[in-house]
Amino acid sequence: MTIRSFDLLQPRSLIEATELLQKHGDDARVIGGGTTLVILMKQRALYYPFVIDLQTVPGLNEIKVEPDGVRIGALVTHRMVELSPVIRRSFPALAEAFGYIGNVRVRETATVGGNLAHADYRLDPPPPLLVLGGQVTAFGPTGRRTIELSDFFRGMYETALAPGEILVDVKVPFAPEGSRAVYLRYSSLSANDWPCLGVAALMTRVDGKCGDLRLALGGVAATPVLVSGLEFAAHQTVDQALIDRALAVVDGQISPASDLRGSEWYKRRMVRVFAKRAIERLA
Repeated sequence: MTIRSFDLLQPRSLIEATELLQKHGDDARVIGGGTTLVILMKQRALYYPFVIDLQTVPGLNEIKVEPDGVRIGALVTHRMVELSPVIRRSFPALAEAFGYIGNVRVRETATVGGNLAHADYRLDPPPPLLVLGGQVTAFGPTGRRTIELSDFFRGMYETALAPGEILVDVKVPFAPEGSRAVYLRYSSLSANDWPCLGVAALMTRVDGKCGDLRLALGGVAATPVLVSGLEFAAHQTVDQALIDRALAVVDGQISPASDLRGSEWYKRRMVRVFAKRAIERLA
């Protein structure tokens, strides 16, 4: 099936790109790598008469080290994140998550900004980005604003981006000293398929005890879930009682849907298995 004809607009700046979005409204969509949008347009599941190509906007394909973290541009590809020495050294769990996506061909084309703006609840990068305290920068008619990633996902394919806004980068702050993070992905079908679920955990250790525990999950609710209510773990020994309490908190905040990757019951059981493994790896 071929794509219906459309106008490809190539702005030279973010200001021009947002002006085009405002001008064409719901008839326009921005495109980065295009791995998802092009497929959906080929399948005639979506159609936009105007497609705004961000590849012509300079400065969006860079990974920049800043004093308090790393800023990843919207047009940085998954493969760039996976192989970046800076990311692998500072955020190995994040590099690993990007390395799970699709296959090498997809990762060489698909972009970080497109992945997040697509807002599919099964995506691999959101869980590690959530436990690392990621923030999204949006540019729109009123200028730039920062959105906590925990506030960015509003529903299936829905984000906090306002009309005319474009996701331009994601900032990942350096983790506190004594912190480690891990991302575990479970696929119940093929390795290239969407994950049945993904679990990210970050733990800060202080004097041999847990100083901070963060958990985030993908594939088990309408949006990626950053688990709340784990403050009880602070200053506690990481033992089975603490893990069981954390798992109970997680179970109350997920709502997995039954599909070909597993029933609701099965996914809840697998969340317990993989969340426990993630915590134990960091203990």
